[in-house]
Amino acid sequence: MKMTQSPLAKGIALSLGLAAGNSLAADFAIEEIVVTATKRAESIQDVPISVSAFSGDFLEKSGLKDLQDLGNIAPNLTISKSSQSVNQRIAVRGVGSVGNNAIDPSVAVYIDGVYMPRPGAVLGSLKDIEVAEVLRGPQGTLFGRNASMGALNIRTYKPSLDETSLKVDAGIGDYGAHDTTLIANAPLTDTIASRVVASYSSLDGYGENSYDGNNNVGGNRNNSLKTSFLYEPSENLSALLRLDYQEIDGDGGIIEVHPDSITAARSAQITARTGGNAPDLSGGLDHEINQKHNDQLSDRQWGANLDITWDDAFAGHTLRSITSHRDWNNDTSEYSVLRLPLEDAERATTYGSQSFSQELQLISPEGETFDYVAGLYYFQEDYDIDQDIHLGSDFCPVIAGIVGQTAACHMFTQYNAIDTAFSQEASSWAAFFQGTVHLNEKADLTLGIRYSADEKEAEFNAVGNNPVAGSLFAATENHDLKFDDEQVTWFANGKYFINGDTMLFATVSTGYKSGGFNSQMSRDALSGDERIFDSEEVTNYELGIKSTLLDGRLIANATLYRTDIENFQDRSFQGLNFVVANAGELRQQGLEMDLKYQPMEELFVNLGYSYLDSAFLSFDQASPLPGAGGTQDLKGKPNHYSAEHQVNLSAQWEASLGDTGMSWFVRGEAAWTDDMNIGATTNNNPQTVQDAYTLTNLRMGLNAEDERWNVSAFVENLTDEEYCTSMFDQPAGSLLGTQSDNGTLVRCVMGAPRTIGVRGSYYFD
Repeated sequence: MKMTQSPLAKGIALSLGLAAGNSLAADFAIEEIVVTATKRAESIQDVPISVSAFSGDFLEKSGLKDLQDLGNIAPNLTISKSSQSVNQRIAVRGVGSVGNNAIDPSVAVYIDGVYMPRPGAVLGSLKDIEVAEVLRGPQGTLFGRNASMGALNIRTYKPSLDETSLKVDAGIGDYGAHDTTLIANAPLTDTIASRVVASYSSLDGYGENSYDGNNNVGGNRNNSLKTSFLYEPSENLSALLRLDYQEIDGDGGIIEVHPDSITAARSAQITARTGGNAPDLSGGLDHEINQKHNDQLSDRQWGANLDITWDDAFAGHTLRSITSHRDWNNDTSEYSVLRLPLEDAERATTYGSQSFSQELQLISPEGETFDYVAGLYYFQEDYDIDQDIHLGSDFCPVIAGIVGQTAACHMFTQYNAIDTAFSQEASSWAAFFQGTVHLNEKADLTLGIRYSADEKEAEFNAVGNNPVAGSLFAATENHDLKFDDEQVTWFANGKYFINGDTMLFATVSTGYKSGGFNSQMSRDALSGDERIFDSEEVTNYELGIKSTLLDGRLIANATLYRTDIENFQDRSFQGLNFVVANAGELRQQGLEMDLKYQPMEELFVNLGYSYLDSAFLSFDQASPLPGAGGTQDLKGKPNHYSAEHQVNLSAQWEASLGDTGMSWFVRGEAAWTDDMNIGATTNNNPQTVQDAYTLTNLRMGLNAEDERWNVSAFVENLTDEEYCTSMFDQPAGSLLGTQSDNGTLVRCVMGAPRTIGVRGSYYFD
């Protein structure tokens, strides 16, 4: 439905100085993005929720390499890694869960309709993406499983029956970076088509280690192969089989001592207690370390996904079945648990997840007064975490010597000094229904409900084969654990079109994240009840506007929200590992804005902004500041990873290059993040506040007239900003004497420095 532009729209246009004559009659507009946030293919401007979506073309032009880069372009999305590469936190509106333990994610990741249960398994490249959707707020009805704060819904291209093509994309850069991707599409018969995406990338690493002279710390290698087959025997029936395999090898991130945490007293203590073998205390976030760092990461995963769609199965209804199996295995070894220039201890961890899911959807025909989506969902996962501590040659004389236990330490085994094993079986099933009543041409009312049932059983065993190491790092435990929960989540939404270009919406919705088990060793023994934490429950309120102005050349969307979280699942640091417990109530509220503007055919501007007001409504058992002991009350204090302001800006100018038929472009991007506490522990420690910083990227290049080829040069982190993606206390800080004056030495997981490179692509057909 197309209506006359409203006075409000005209007023905005006039205020921008853009309403004069010919500008409103331009024959170009911003490309429409189709999303599947409602399980139907709809224009993002018709979907009444807070969602940002990016086309594959936009992602490619931005040079996004992996999921972490998506946080630089989407409002209120933060993706970061901690000490382990597999430890990936995906946060929406300041709330997210890390990925290397048995806690379920707060932000669900779906790739081609399949739920990815472990954020650590979403490592790797973003290639051949059709659309990436960032859904903010609980998606408790249609996406359901553990989407308590939002969901990332990523769709890849499917095979085409209409083209035979091959695309070669390659790039090189400093620090030994290079990557190559091949994308091939071919019809095999009149009804069968295939698509293959093969990718390889490698990086030597940004860091230098003065301990062993290694100048390539932080390197990685990534290989992936994705194959899909589309079978369309008729216009109404299609079957899409996707197979994928990926392997990643690396040597861990660059983890420095934060210079602001270095004091004379702390330096003297750690230097004395390690016999003069202290980490790099020279100050400066310069990607240089002095520590034992032979970390190794070996990540392997494969999956199979069968998506069958039957349009007009009966009475105009569509039936859809999505069946998936995923297998993920990760081996991570940290060759200095304490991050010291000593052979202190190696922590070797193996993660294994095997999951199966089945979803059935019934989608009513469009164009009726009432339409709906109904479905059934089943998910099952076996998740294992095996972790061992092997003592190095310096552990007994130096580390155990601090407490006078050198001789006793030597009496027991050094290999498998501590052995822990966690094994979990989890299953979940759900039934959901969401219906929309089209009250008239302008107004819709949508109601949704989902019933979910979760069952989890686990075994946790920790054995201290070396009692001295066990007394310092991990207590002996043996538990059989069980958790069950049932939840009803719902969604209520109304939307009203002021005219064909402007829509208002209001939403009240609920979501939850399943409870579970503490899966990691702890220095103090936990009881069976302490190893179990309850589900996290979320209630969300939103008021929003979506508008398309200036004949499609300006899109302005904004959402006001309030999100209340009960039984917040909090992680506290206990010297070497973390313990999860329910922590009272948290409120996250604020504003999200998405603006896209194309004032002329050559120029496109994308702006995202978020304001976040975070505060605990109750949290009287929060972790203390380092060295303080006891607990503290954080009522009224913000949650970590909750920057008050974030701005994402990108702009591209593209124009013809004389009479050559080619075009040239220049693209600039800036992501500004306000001061943000990025500490691993929720204790409001001022030491773990990352000051506001801006990441700036610049790209320029040439495109062929027929877009058969392109070549570009880029600079990322143009100003060589030094920043941390996360911070955590110096491991075993109390033992090493670094905790004093309500503070400690703080470790910083470094972000990437300035990098440069060139890349190009060529299409064959």
